[in-house]
Amino acid sequence: MCTNLFIGQDLGSLLINLSGGVLVMLLDRLYLYLRKEFRSFRFKKLFGKDIEIYSIVYGKMLLKTTYDQNGQVMQFPYAKQNGASFRISEPVSFTETKSAKYISISISRNSKSSPIIISDEEISNKVDLSFCSLGGYNNRKTEDILKAENNHYLDIDISSGGKIFSKLDETNSYSIDDTYDYAVIIKLKNRQFPKRTQICVAGLGESGTSGASWFLANKWSELIKKGGRKEFGCVIRVKFGQDESSEIVKMITKKDYKKNEK
Repeated sequence: MCTNLFIGQDLGSLLINLSGGVLVMLLDRLYLYLRKEFRSFRFKKLFGKDIEIYSIVYGKMLLKTTYDQNGQVMQFPYAKQNGASFRISEPVSFTETKSAKYISISISRNSKSSPIIISDEEISNKVDLSFCSLGGYNNRKTEDILKAENNHYLDIDISSGGKIFSKLDETNSYSIDDTYDYAVIIKLKNRQFPKRTQICVAGLGESGTSGASWFLANKWSELIKKGGRKEFGCVIRVKFGQDESSEIVKMITKKDYKKNEK
């Protein structure tokens, strides 16, 4: 009888330990799941609820006819570092490719969806979509945002070396100097399709675009803290060649615009 009692107690303890272990595992899984869901919820505050059908837009460009030192048309104007020459009809900016990678990885990690990477020319006339465009006036979708009636925040003047200026105070401007490049991140709601979220990342130089894209991809929570779900314009400062050095130097929110309007 005594032996059976001990066996029963051991089995009871074993079942309690197993139940406790299973409960801890389930709670841990639930915690991780809820944390991911909350992160995804916050991420959508910036990029929009339709993140599952999001587009990253690069600027499609063409190469003008190039000539060699003898005045002959170059048949293979592109080259690799090993000296091999090539001919392609539509070059893609390395900076925009790198920028697209930053943002694509961030969207996949934070929303479990994969964005469409597409050229501005393919969707130049399309309005009913959410997107992030990369580059300045070489990208028609960035141009749409910069010229939009509800862009009350920032603009880029490409004359005289280029500068970024506040639309609330045009004396507040930023230009490339010996240490820093500058870029804008502008978020708007499309006026015809207000459920669509449209963002542009545009630098004065290449470091500006890639650094601001890195910031958008990796420090998006800072933008949410300052701008939330609303529209905003943001100026990013980046040390040349150091994307991870990017930081906010100016933030203009919808609240700032309305306050200025009064």
